[in-house]
Amino acid sequence: MFEFIYWLLSYVLPFLAVLTVIVFVHEMGHYLVARWNGVAIQTFSIGFGKELVGWDDKHGTRWRISAIPLGGYVRFVGDMNAASTPDEEVIANASPDLAPQLFANKNVWRRIAVVVAGPLANVILTFVILYALLLGYGRYVTPPAVGEVIAGSVAEEAGIEPGDIFVSVDGFAVRGFEDFDRLIATSPERAVTIQLDRGSESQTVVLVPDAVEYKDRFGNTQRIGNAGVYPFVLPATVGEVLKDTVAEKAGLQAGDRFISVDGVTVSNFSDFQKLVVAKPGQPITIALERAGQRQTVTLEPEAVEVEDRVGSVRTIGRIGISPGEPEAVAVTLYRPGPIEAVGMTFEEIRFLVQRTAAFLGDFFVGRGDVEQLGGPIKVAKVSGEVATLGIVALINLTALLSLNIGIFNLLPVPMLDGGHLMYYLVEAVRGRPLSMRVQEIGFRFGFALVLALMVFTLFNDTLFAYLRTLS
Repeated sequence: MFEFIYWLLSYVLPFLAVLTVIVFVHEMGHYLVARWNGVAIQTFSIGFGKELVGWDDKHGTRWRISAIPLGGYVRFVGDMNAASTPDEEVIANASPDLAPQLFANKNVWRRIAVVVAGPLANVILTFVILYALLLGYGRYVTPPAVGEVIAGSVAEEAGIEPGDIFVSVDGFAVRGFEDFDRLIATSPERAVTIQLDRGSESQTVVLVPDAVEYKDRFGNTQRIGNAGVYPFVLPATVGEVLKDTVAEKAGLQAGDRFISVDGVTVSNFSDFQKLVVAKPGQPITIALERAGQRQTVTLEPEAVEVEDRVGSVRTIGRIGISPGEPEAVAVTLYRPGPIEAVGMTFEEIRFLVQRTAAFLGDFFVGRGDVEQLGGPIKVAKVSGEVATLGIVALINLTALLSLNIGIFNLLPVPMLDGGHLMYYLVEAVRGRPLSMRVQEIGFRFGFALVLALMVFTLFNDTLFAYLRTLS
């Protein structure tokens, strides 16, 4: 019983709170624009299925909360169902007073305005939340300067050097290293264009971030991009000695600080790594400091064949250690003014839209990761996890999901707002609507597609959740 209550409070309630806000705002967008255009509205529902609570307003609209809280709808008078399929019999037999108020009898541009209003309301909600959070809390940023470039990384291959200062990535401004990290992380195996300053010169670099698996604080595995560049300097110390490696056999220990390799002084881990990589199968002499005492170790890096990004195979040296903790980087709180925050918020929304489109596009070119697709179960899980971070994090998640739902609803699929919009745009061009037969076929196809997507995401959520319990 306790476990059920914990599950209810930790996952279900945050999920329902987030979803209810998003659905209410979306449907309220449709409702308000329809009301302003004189459309008779039959029902405003949060949820589907059986009505749990409901009341009628003075305009004759039934406001209701329904049993299945996974969406909602606004149903106009003259609609056959919640998907706004016109009921020809009701429309044909409407009284002279009612006929001008029917949605189907409004001109096409008014219908387009009503359809667009729902997704637009989601975008407005996202803007308001992000803008308020930016003004209220500001942003903690680290300088967008390169501290360390990992040997053999895509950043090194592209010519990025320590001391470079990032200006933008794919046209998005980089105000702190966090911006650069996020822009790279959301572009696995997709080319990105980087503007940077090196001294007094500006340069443009194009690279393709590696796709790597990353575990977040909740243990969820994500596929992200990595360029191999960091804002901090990795010290020339041993963090961990891997088992059954050259380093372990030579007696290297965690905490050892490297001084030189074959007489060449090293000041950071990257310096040390480059010297080791260049000596596969060749003896090297390492001078190090351990507990205040200077020691010398001789070992022979293991020769390992690796394939670079153009398919060439080369042999590198490897000894089997990881670096120590990075040096601290200065963090400052940046608070934009009200006008600057407007531009920053629009840029953030543009970033989210662009990266969402790129994520969906990956599935058409075979780069997509189906585990990243989620349905209600995954959204509930994420909502519960984010709720543990505090109300601000949950509000931020609401903004992100609101934007995603707005974008999803604009897809040109009958049953969704984008499908209706597609029909009305065709009508605007042709000067007359598509036949009811064509529209009905489209709605059936859209229903099947949406249903298939729901089933797939539910199966996907359940399958990967089960597989994670086995790992």
